[in-house]
Amino acid sequence: MPAETGFFSSLRPASKVVLSALLAAVVFALLSWPGLLERAEAGLRDRIVGLMVEEQASNLLILEIDSASIEAIGQWPWPRNVYASAINALSDAGIRSLMIDVDFSASSSLGGDAEIESAIQSISATTPTYLPVFVQRRSQVDSELMIRRPLQGLADSVELVSVNMYPAADGLVRFLSVGFAWQDMFYQGAWNALAEQPDAGTWIDYTISPKSFRYVSFIDLLEGRVSKHVLFGRDVIIGSTAVELGDNLATPIYKMLPGAVIQALGAQTLRNGGLHAATPLVGFIILALFWLGATVVFSRCTWQRGLQVLGLLIIIWLGVFAFIYTEANLLFDVFKPLLLSAIVYVAISLARLDSATLERLWLQISLRDNEALLDRIVATTNDYILCVDRNGLITKSNQAIRTLCDISESDMQNSSLSDVLPDARHGLLMLPDAPFDTYLVTRSGKHIPAQATVSRVATSSDAIFTVVLRDMSERVARERDLEYRAAYDSLTGLLNRSSFFEKVNETLDRNQLGCLICIDIDYFREVNDTYGHLAGDQLLKAVAQNIETFVGKLGHCARIGGDGFALWLPGLRFSAGGNQFCEQLLEHVEQPLTLAITGEVPLQVSATAGAAETGSGDGLGYQAADDNSANPAEALLLQATDAMRIGKREGVAVRCYSKSDSQAALHRLELVPAIRTHIKNDAFYLVYQPKLDLTTLAPFGCEALLRWPQSAGEVVPVTKLIEVAETSRQIAPLTRWVVEALLVQEAEWEKKEWPRNLALNLSARLFQDRNFIAGLKDLLSSSSGYFNIECEITETALLGDKDRAQAMINDLVDSGVTIAIDDFGTGYSSFAYLQSLRASVLKIDRTFVSNLQQSPGNQAIVRSTINLAHELGMQVVAEGVETIGDEQFLRAHGCDLVQGYLYAKPLTLPDYDDWLAARKSKFPLAQRPI
Repeated sequence: MPAETGFFSSLRPASKVVLSALLAAVVFALLSWPGLLERAEAGLRDRIVGLMVEEQASNLLILEIDSASIEAIGQWPWPRNVYASAINALSDAGIRSLMIDVDFSASSSLGGDAEIESAIQSISATTPTYLPVFVQRRSQVDSELMIRRPLQGLADSVELVSVNMYPAADGLVRFLSVGFAWQDMFYQGAWNALAEQPDAGTWIDYTISPKSFRYVSFIDLLEGRVSKHVLFGRDVIIGSTAVELGDNLATPIYKMLPGAVIQALGAQTLRNGGLHAATPLVGFIILALFWLGATVVFSRCTWQRGLQVLGLLIIIWLGVFAFIYTEANLLFDVFKPLLLSAIVYVAISLARLDSATLERLWLQISLRDNEALLDRIVATTNDYILCVDRNGLITKSNQAIRTLCDISESDMQNSSLSDVLPDARHGLLMLPDAPFDTYLVTRSGKHIPAQATVSRVATSSDAIFTVVLRDMSERVARERDLEYRAAYDSLTGLLNRSSFFEKVNETLDRNQLGCLICIDIDYFREVNDTYGHLAGDQLLKAVAQNIETFVGKLGHCARIGGDGFALWLPGLRFSAGGNQFCEQLLEHVEQPLTLAITGEVPLQVSATAGAAETGSGDGLGYQAADDNSANPAEALLLQATDAMRIGKREGVAVRCYSKSDSQAALHRLELVPAIRTHIKNDAFYLVYQPKLDLTTLAPFGCEALLRWPQSAGEVVPVTKLIEVAETSRQIAPLTRWVVEALLVQEAEWEKKEWPRNLALNLSARLFQDRNFIAGLKDLLSSSSGYFNIECEITETALLGDKDRAQAMINDLVDSGVTIAIDDFGTGYSSFAYLQSLRASVLKIDRTFVSNLQQSPGNQAIVRSTINLAHELGMQVVAEGVETIGDEQFLRAHGCDLVQGYLYAKPLTLPDYDDWLAARKSKFPLAQRPI
């Protein structure tokens, strides 16, 4: 045997044993000093206690503020009259005592303070009643403590008790203090008050099952579903058990418990005599005895015999702990003495080994550590891992997949992979090498989408396969959500436009007849402006529900944008029941609605319906639309929408698309490209209607008017031209063409010394287009400055975005343009807008001027308008003057300028030149006053 070297090797066996035991004590002390063993000690005790949990008889009852009660009452926090009702019910039932674990330290903004004060004063007169006080930090950044007490009116009639619970170093609540003192006042713990033992703190006995207590839902008590005999003689704790309220604390064994349940456990522990911990001196004596006994016993045993003794010691000591805990209600260290004994055993056993044996032992320990590390990684990963042999039997699985499938380790061991992964029923070798989508089957038969990766691992004995599965439930749920969002409207749950078109086209592909109905809510914008967009959303959902309920299985419903809905009713003809269906549907939709945001005020809306049908005798519907559109459903919807819009104009609630509507719509559609082409080709032309100074009848200027090209076939009235240009967003380029055409003539007008005042009309739509107004200013600034440009606008210019339109009008005025109010008196609120528009000229509409002598009412309007305009410093232009009598009346009442057929119709440029020449010999040219 080789000679041993070193100090330790030179010692005698007895000395080695003693020195090893001392070293073991030092190692144990080093581990114990920083508190490294406390978590392990508490964990082992918790495991033992967890095996002894049982239900006990108790008269404690917990009145739960649970999720069901919060949902049933419909708000949180509750008005305090809710608590008052519950307290009165408890008082009537004859309970023994009442602990209310609810913060009443501030007045409630929801009301009910007087009711709860009365209820508590009433019950406290006959029943011990407790309210909570607690200490907390003033804020997250301020460590100063403050106390929270109930309102004085509540505190005067009850006993105040502490509800502060302090977690141990591991964050778990194990011990309940006797209470706390604050400014010469002592507040005993709620558990002490309920147990009627005011002078003792206690460790919580977690062998008492929380199921020992009776639980009653708050809402069940309020709604009278709890009989009085259930409550009679009970000690009642009112407290939160709803997870969302956050009144849950971490505990041993049960992980999380509501504060009210912990209070009940503490009270029951005290009623059982309390649970106490051994003193540090007793703990030290136990450790010393274990160290001495282990040193003596293990020094006389072989390592095999010593291991058996150590195992027997662990079993006996655990039994002793359980017995003393149960019979004497005493806690003491159970892990530390066993660990000390194990360290002594290892130290003495190692002291007897030679160096070669130590090296082999260390190698085995290292291998086991590596294996344990790999097992830990596999066990804690979020992926699901299975090891499978070549026969498809599961040899190993991690905790994640066992939990997911709700299968124990023993049941999963040696079970077939195809039981969990059905795609493996044809064998492992038939599965793809690359990751593939599949599904798992749980014990309950639930299918869980997953992504699987199968790999082969070669070992010294036999090949095994690893199957790594990743839960794809969230991805699949997202995909389904995206599919739903792609097909349905997120607000109302109805079909969206594209899905609706698919349903309609499917019917049309089968050559079936049908009727498409478009419904629009009247004055929906006013609802939004009055009550807010949230009310608008609620209204849309309510209307959608009414429509869907009325239609049922007769067809398909969709929201097609904003406040518009569409219905597709296969097999229905408008002339054969469709009209009556629409009328009944509108009656259903127009019933008064009660929205959450409007409270008890009912909201009643009206709606307009437009219909279009397929296969009608006049050639409308799908057959007509199919020639012009790749999407027949969209063509039908356009027809129904047109019918609805025409119905709104005509004041008709229900209207079906007709052949004349089709021709008008076709004509409008034909005008759109024609307008664009005529602008590009300079095909439009201008005419000029002179304006005269009424005092001298001298030419003052003219108004430029747009006309449809005479060479373009049918002449389009200017009103229809402007309407189509506005709806097709061509009004801006059309107006720009007019201005450019005028500016091209400016030099010639200046050369001929024609009147400088030139008026042109601007559509109200242009004052919502900041880019156009800016371009117009740039265009006018490039002129020579001969023209005095006057822009005629109507009062409707401010009916959209008033602030934006006003800002653009101000820009025009500041650039030198004169603003004239056209068609005055026919707008919505003429007088209110006079100052806002910064106008210098007011034009009286021709409807008030023509045949003025025969209408006293018109005379009064014209007279008052002239006086008002002059009071505001504005010039007045009367348009539509056709008789000498009209002229005389206007002159008598101070009108400034006139235009009309009495003087000249709108003239082409050459005719305007001739007209000016004819007038020039009689009257001097008039200029606008500065």
